Amino acid sequence: MRWDPYLLTSDAQFGDFWKGHLAQRERRLLLVLGKGFDVRALETARRLHELGADVDVWLLAFHNGQVDSALRRARTDQNTEGLRELFPPDRIQQIDIDIGGAFDSPVASRSTYTQLRAAGDPTAYADVVVDISAMPRMVAMTSIAVLLKWLDDAAKSGGCVNLHVSTAESVTADLAAGQGTLRDQVSFVRGFSGELTAQTTKDLPHVWFPVLGESQRNRLDKIHQSLTPDEICPVVPFPSRKPRRGDEIIYEHRELLFDTFQVEPRNILLACEYNPFEAYKQVFEAMDRYRRALNTLGGCKAFVSPLSSKLLSVAVLLACYDHLFGDVPGKRLKVGIPYVETATYADPVQRSDDPFELYSMWIRGEWELVDKPAAEHADPAEAPAEPVAYREASNVR
Repeated sequence: MRWDPYLLTSDAQFGDFWKGHLAQRERRLLLVLGKGFDVRALETARRLHELGADVDVWLLAFHNGQVDSALRRARTDQNTEGLRELFPPDRIQQIDIDIGGAFDSPVASRSTYTQLRAAGDPTAYADVVVDISAMPRMVAMTSIAVLLKWLDDAAKSGGCVNLHVSTAESVTADLAAGQGTLRDQVSFVRGFSGELTAQTTKDLPHVWFPVLGESQRNRLDKIHQSLTPDEICPVVPFPSRKPRRGDEIIYEHRELLFDTFQVEPRNILLACEYNPFEAYKQVFEAMDRYRRALNTLGGCKAFVSPLSSKLLSVAVLLACYDHLFGDVPGKRLKVGIPYVETATYADPVQRSDDPFELYSMWIRGEWELVDKPAAEHADPAEAPAEPVAYREASNVR
C-alpha cells in the first residue's frame, strides 16, 4: 500500500512539523482553501502565516444559485476579510465553482475539476496544501484527487511537489454546520464512477462500503437505491474519541441496515476515527479481499461512500485512489465514490469555541523518495537515510 508507512501530524505537532519543514530549504507554498462560513476555515492559514511561510492562495468560492442567509453571508465575509489580513490581496486568487442549484443535476465534482485545472500550475510550488476544513464534501475530495493525480503525473517527468491535506477536525462542529436538504440524485467524485452504468460490466457484483456517521439515513437510502448492491459492508468509526460513538451510529440506523438492507452483522468493519491513514489501510484491505475473492468469477465493483468525518473522507479517497492508480497486482477493482450532496443549507449553529484538532497529512512528495527497501540498492549502505522529521511524524499516532 502506498501510504504504509505514512506521515501524520496533529495539533501540538502541527507547528513543530511545519517549522522544521519550512526550515529545510526555501519553500513557496500554494494553499487551497474554501470560501465558507465554517468557524474553522482559517486555522491552517493562520498557523502557516505565524510561521512566516511564503504562501499563495487559491480561494474556492462555491455558488449554488441561492441567496445566502444573513448569518452565513456574515460569517463568510468575516472569514474572507480575515484571510486578507493574513496575506496580501495580490497573493489571493479566487476560483469560482458552480455546484449547481437545488433542482439541477449535481455538477460540483466536475466543476471543481475544470476550475482547478484552469486555475494555474501547482507544479510551480514546492508544497501544495489543501485545507478542506470549510469545503463541501464533493469539492474537498475532488480537489485532493485532482491535485494528487496532477502532481503524480508531473513527477514522472522528474518533478517532486509535496501535497499536504489539512483539516480542523471536530465532529460536533461538523454536525453544527447546518444539515439542510439533500439532492435527489447520487453523484460521484470525478474519475471514480465505478462504471456503475457501463453495459459491458453490468453483471459484475456490486460491493458497497458506506462509511457511517450520524443522521445519514436519507443519504444511505438514496445511494442504496442507485447502487442496488449485492453485498454491504458498513464501516463504523472505532476507535473513536467518544467511546460509544460507533455503537450509537449503528443503533441510530439499525432498522435501515438490518431490516431494510439485510446487512450481515459480521460484515461491519471498524475504521479509526482520528487516524485517516489507519482507516485507509482498513478500508483498502477490505476492498482488496473482495477483489481477490471475486477475480476468479470475473471481478466486482466496489463503491465507498464517505458519510462520516472529513478525516475518514480522506481515508476513503486514498483507499480508492490506491486501488485505481496504485501498485495493485492482478486485475483491478472498478472503484466508485458515490455521495448525495446537500441542496440547501440550514443556518450553522457552530460556536467559535467549539473544540477541534488540526491535522496535517503529507500525501505525496519528498518523503516517498526515501521510502525504498534496501534490497533495491546494489549496496544496502547506499540506501538514502531516513530523515528525522519522517520518523517523528510517522509515529504521531
